[in-house]
Amino acid sequence: MRTGTKAALAGGALSALALPLVAAGRLRGRRERIQDEPLRQPSYWQLTGPELPSFPRLSERIEVDVAVVGGGFTGLAAAYYLKRHAPEASVALLEAQTLGSGASTRNSGAVGRQLRGQESNDATRRGYELLRAFASEQGDDFDLAEDIPVLRLHRRRGALERPDLAGAELARQIGSDFYQEAEASTTTSIHPGKLIASLTRACQERGVQIFEHSPVTRISREGGRPLLVTTGGHVHAGDVILATNAYTPLLGIANRELLVMHHRVIVTRPLDEHEWERSGLERWPIRLEDGTYFTHTVRATPDRRFFYRHVLGHRPLEAVTWRVEERDVEAGRRELLRRYPWLEGVEVEYAWHGVTARTRDLWPVVGEVEPRVFIAAGYNGSGVMPSHFFGYLLARRILGHHDADLDQLERPPAAHPAWPPELLRHSLFQGALRYRRLLDGRGPLFGGR
Repeated sequence: MRTGTKAALAGGALSALALPLVAAGRLRGRRERIQDEPLRQPSYWQLTGPELPSFPRLSERIEVDVAVVGGGFTGLAAAYYLKRHAPEASVALLEAQTLGSGASTRNSGAVGRQLRGQESNDATRRGYELLRAFASEQGDDFDLAEDIPVLRLHRRRGALERPDLAGAELARQIGSDFYQEAEASTTTSIHPGKLIASLTRACQERGVQIFEHSPVTRISREGGRPLLVTTGGHVHAGDVILATNAYTPLLGIANRELLVMHHRVIVTRPLDEHEWERSGLERWPIRLEDGTYFTHTVRATPDRRFFYRHVLGHRPLEAVTWRVEERDVEAGRRELLRRYPWLEGVEVEYAWHGVTARTRDLWPVVGEVEPRVFIAAGYNGSGVMPSHFFGYLLARRILGHHDADLDQLERPPAAHPAWPPELLRHSLFQGALRYRRLLDGRGPLFGGR
C-alpha cells in the first residue's frame, strides 16, 4: 500500500474517533464573538519594536467616506493609501485590540514575492516593489533585508530530484539530523513590529482617524450604506474594507472559505557563540519544514535568538481563542527537541499564540462581498507582501481607479472552493495533524482541543 494511501486511511480513522468529541463540543458551545476574545499576549516583534501610541476607543457615532476594520498590515496599508491618493476623504480605522496585535506581529517576518503556493508574476512582483517603495518613501526600512538564505526541509529522502543539501552535510550545516534533504533559495526579511510602526506613523501623518479596543460586532445597512456597530459606537460609511483575516468568520463572512489555524511561537534567550555556531543560523537564518502548510518554521532573530513556530491545531466554529495549557507547551517542546536536541536547557524568553486564515486553493479571499463592503483575508501564512499590496489595491478600487492588478488577483468568496462542512472540516484537519504527530513520534495521540 502506498504511503499516501496509508496516511489517508490513518488520518480518516483518527478523524472518525474524534467525531464524538467534536460533536459534544459543538453542542456545548456557541460561535465566539470578537469582543469575547481575551487580550493577546505581545509578541517578540512587538516588544522589540518601536513603542506605538495609544488610540481612543470609539464611543460615539461617526460618518466617514471609508471605514477600515482591522489594524494590521492590510488595514493600515489600505487606510494610508486611501488618504495618500484622496487627502480630502475621511477615513476611520477600527481595531478590536491594539494595532498590529493580530497575525501581523505573530509571524516570522519572511517576505515572499508571490502568493502562497503560486508562482511569482508581474502583478505580485509589483506588490513586492510597492513594499520596498513604501520603505523608501517613509525613510524607514523596518529592517528590510533581501537575499536572505532560506531552506525548505524534507524529513525523508527522495522528495527532491536534486537536493541542494542532504544527509550528513545538511545535518552539519543546520545542527539537526531530523531532516534528510533540503532545497535552498532566498527570501526577504523584515521586522514586523517596525513595519507596523511605520504604517501607523504614515496613517497618522495623513490624518486617518484610528480607534483601538473598538471591535465591530455587526455590519448592517442604513440608507443603502454600510453601518458598523461596535461595542461603544457606530460608523456610517460610504465603503468598508474588512481587513480582519482570521477574525473574519466571526462576522459571519467567508466562514465557508476561511479555515482558522492556531500556532504557537517561542523565542529563546540569545544563543552563546557555541550554540550560535551549532545552530547554523548564520548560514541558514530561515527554515521551513515542507508540508501543505509548513508545520514548523525556524528563523534567527536580529539579536541571535532561536525563533520556532509550530501548529497547535484548529478549533470548531472557527474560534480564534486557544487556552495554551501545559500539555501544549510540552508538546511544542518535544517537537522542538526532536529536531534540535541540543536546545535542551536553553531558556525560552518569549512565547505567544496566534491565528492565520487558510484557503483551500491557497489564494487570498479578495473582492466585494456585498455592495460597498470589500474584503482581503486568507493569506495562508505568507501575508507580509500580499497584505500590503491588497490594502493598496482595494484603496484604489474604492477611489475609482482602474487597476489591472486587482482585476487579475481579485477572488471573492464565491470564487473559492469551500472547506467541508464545519464538523467534518474540524475532524479531518485534527485527524491529519495527529497523524503527522504520530509519524514523528511526538506528543499524545489526542493532545490539543
